[in-house]
Amino acid sequence: MEKAQDVPPVGLGTLLRAVLAQLEPAVEQAYSAADPRMRSRYYPILRHLLIHEQASVGQIAAAVGVSQPAITQTIRQMAEVDLLDVRPGEDRRARNVRLSAAGLDMVERLRPVWKTVSAAADGLERDSGQPIFAALEAVLEALSSRGFANRIAQEKGTET
Repeated sequence: MEKAQDVPPVGLGTLLRAVLAQLEPAVEQAYSAADPRMRSRYYPILRHLLIHEQASVGQIAAAVGVSQPAITQTIRQMAEVDLLDVRPGEDRRARNVRLSAAGLDMVERLRPVWKTVSAAADGLERDSGQPIFAALEAVLEALSSRGFANRIAQEKGTET
């Protein structure tokens, strides 16, 4: 058996995955009750398009903070269930994305769900006694200025 000082600490990724494992099924269930097509991974795309009305795949990927291949796959899934209209952009390589009529209808059904989920998240923050939203936003900001791989390299003494 390992001595306590030899056991590695709980990792940040482990904690984040554990939190997500608690949150995501509950959110998926709430979404499914409003519209069976809705998935939690669609939310940041819907939110971006509600703010900007239309955007390129690259703009959405940058705003959401995921890779372009990952966002392309999610956009394709959303278009397949008629939530998005995807059209060629001006330079034919880019694709412009907007909510379809069915997507806009779904958004209206989801608005009360989003309000309820947001209130539950606010309650979680109160119950935890920690500024969860502010802390996560600060972490994302710090990572945008210097990524985690760079931080690991610095700790190893191999930062370039």
